[in-house]
Amino acid sequence: MFKFNFSGDDIDDVEDSHDQQQDETSAERQSGNAQSEFVLKPTMYDISDLLQNLPSRLSYRLVPVRTSAGTQEFPIPRREIFDIKVQIMANEDMLLPSLGDPSGTLGEERDQFIRKELQMLLSNTEDLRTELYEGGLKSWEGAGDLVEHLADNGTQVGSGILELGCGSALPSMYLFQKHLRSLRSANSEMPIPTTSFILSDYNYSVLRLMTAPNFLLAYYTAIVLPDIQSLTSQQDLDLEITPELVSQFLEFLKVNNIVVKFISGSWDSSEFSQLLGYSVAKTEQTKFSLVLASETIYSLSSIYAFTSLLVDCITYWGTSSERAESLVAAKEIYFAVGGTVRQFIELVRVLGGTVDTVGRIAGRVSGVARVVMHVTKS
Repeated sequence: MFKFNFSGDDIDDVEDSHDQQQDETSAERQSGNAQSEFVLKPTMYDISDLLQNLPSRLSYRLVPVRTSAGTQEFPIPRREIFDIKVQIMANEDMLLPSLGDPSGTLGEERDQFIRKELQMLLSNTEDLRTELYEGGLKSWEGAGDLVEHLADNGTQVGSGILELGCGSALPSMYLFQKHLRSLRSANSEMPIPTTSFILSDYNYSVLRLMTAPNFLLAYYTAIVLPDIQSLTSQQDLDLEITPELVSQFLEFLKVNNIVVKFISGSWDSSEFSQLLGYSVAKTEQTKFSLVLASETIYSLSSIYAFTSLLVDCITYWGTSSERAESLVAAKEIYFAVGGTVRQFIELVRVLGGTVDTVGRIAGRVSGVARVVMHVTKS
């Protein structure tokens, strides 16, 4: 079974963490203190944008990966939360996006919102806050369930991966490292097809401080590091960040036709379509083989938007010969905040999709079972 070995400020017991937010989120909705007036529209960034102004060192740990049969696979590097806090304290002003347009009121509102994000990450006292922070620094159990399922089934990257609500993006990191290692053994004379990794999280700061650095760490441990097997998950590890290393990584992606992009903001299907270049008349657009998501159906306020986007993703953004498919990991019920697997399945069916449960895991503390679901559309 996949198991997280984190310590310190990365909380191990995640069974009841959604429940702890009930009083705060209810109060926010009633008082209107949540960020309801500012609509956080989806915005896309290239990985080169989010790797700017990195600190001189990244601290990280290796997350062990084992299949359900006990076979050990290559571990996944994950940036330490304390390291993120240090970076925020050192240069908060340098962590705002430098987009070409958002000016005037829109740009100011966006920057104010991101400053609030950063303060949430710095305090790390809440797992979630409605319409402000969606828990992206934590590694939720569903992400581990997805990694185990991917490892058990020998899942390949195919034409690309889209992960919704990614946070630290452990499932995508697993497949990214697997793809990098496959390039080592590939025939160098054969053309390399384009492979896309698109990572989506509500919070820009999570993508910049956790997800994007994890891609650089994954490249280092999969390609540059001579012997990752000599390291253990108990070790505190550091990687010296140089301009040469970042340039080498970006050039590696270019040479091997790997596209890595990030989308922050809300799950608005039409906005996502525009960012990914989709239109009915267009044949050349971003394609995916697999859409991943974990712990994304917990809230009644967002379950429809998420499900609608997910079904659109597998309907329109598959390859030319076949539609994409999706794997979604979740608890069967999220007490207090209202989301359930049953509601998700019903919504998928209403939208024309099909759901099959392909994995079930007993609850470790609360007794609430967790599932991995395979979502398709004929």
